[in-house]
Amino acid sequence: MSYDNEAYELHPVELADRLRKLPEDEAAEELLAYDLEYSGEALEALDPWQAAAILQKFDSDLQADLLRHMSSDDSVDLLQELPRRQRRSVLNLFDELTRKRFKGLLKYPKDTAGGAMSLEVISLPESMKVGKAIEELRKKQKQLEEINYVYVTDDEGKMAGVLPLRNIAFRDPGVYLHDVMKKDVKTVYPEFDREKVARIFDKYDYLALPVVDHAGRLLGVITVDDVIDILRQENTEDMLEMVGISGAAEESIWTPWRVSIKHRLPWLAVNLGTALLAAVVVGLFAETISRFAVLAVFMPVIAGQGGNSGSQTVAILVRGIALGEIGRAQSRRALLKESSLGLIHGLAIGFIVACIGYAWTGSIKMGMIVGVSMVLSTVVAGIAGVVIPLGLKRVGCDPALSATIWMTTVTDVAGFFFLLGLGAWLLT
Repeated sequence: MSYDNEAYELHPVELADRLRKLPEDEAAEELLAYDLEYSGEALEALDPWQAAAILQKFDSDLQADLLRHMSSDDSVDLLQELPRRQRRSVLNLFDELTRKRFKGLLKYPKDTAGGAMSLEVISLPESMKVGKAIEELRKKQKQLEEINYVYVTDDEGKMAGVLPLRNIAFRDPGVYLHDVMKKDVKTVYPEFDREKVARIFDKYDYLALPVVDHAGRLLGVITVDDVIDILRQENTEDMLEMVGISGAAEESIWTPWRVSIKHRLPWLAVNLGTALLAAVVVGLFAETISRFAVLAVFMPVIAGQGGNSGSQTVAILVRGIALGEIGRAQSRRALLKESSLGLIHGLAIGFIVACIGYAWTGSIKMGMIVGVSMVLSTVVAGIAGVVIPLGLKRVGCDPALSATIWMTTVTDVAGFFFLLGLGAWLLT
């Protein structure tokens, strides 16, 4: 929905920024000061869970009125966040056709093309002439504010072609749409993953992409502004899940603390378990550490450097997987590259650490132990940085899901084992 209300000083997006910072009761009271169209646009600019929290402060009649002034895809995103009973109450206030359309959209998961598509799409029959088509478009002038294409369908409602709006104005009014439309139309099914939809937009520079059912009938459209939201949500989710915040797409600085606990605490518990695993490895060499306390000084250096090196690899791999750049064939190449980089980085950093170890202790053996440990640790980090994301993908998990937690475990355990194991072998 585009902003055309000149009655207020703030743009709806700026009002949304203000509402984010207010408690839900105050945000709802603030929203009541504006008309429905303006308030609906402000709600569209909020994350769905934030908009839903504010909407729940109103009665069902006002909730329905606000949803009527929002685009269909944003309305459905908001409805999905409402409790089931409240959602039913609101839906019952719509006419039968609108209720049926909303229920049709609600059946699609959020992370699919169907969950992201809008029903505000213009389709015209291929048997219509250009002149008549222009008349029809004029009748839908307000709807055209966000539409860049006219989709052409056959008698059964199946996608037949597409016409950019700017092209229609230059066509002979007596020509049939069938004769001027582009017949090679890229479409997606409603169950198509939304990340793959975003890649199509990126590859072909589309402004909109039609969604069709398996019979080829036009269902809706995904626009470039929807894709921007998808990319923002996916990038946020990937970034936060890499540090162990589940449900990350719903997390922000304004998220209620109860919700944040639900997202974060489970992975902190997992991280505790993995940290205890590293502690077990250290405990196996307690006698060695007691005899050569200087080894304890280098433990965080070896483990930390391996962790940093592995995290770099994980970030590159997760991005490559998200962009569809890494398949089975590319995984072997990635493994060879990252293990080689781990060896090169280990030799360079290991030489420096070995010199520091020798200068500090005056022992060549100690210098060699910390240097070799660094090399082995970074090689393992490079391998793990490839294997962990690809392994998560192979078992059907999000490759970004807590990858850094598992990486930290591997590098800590490996680093401690190499340093203390070599120390126990060479110094005793």
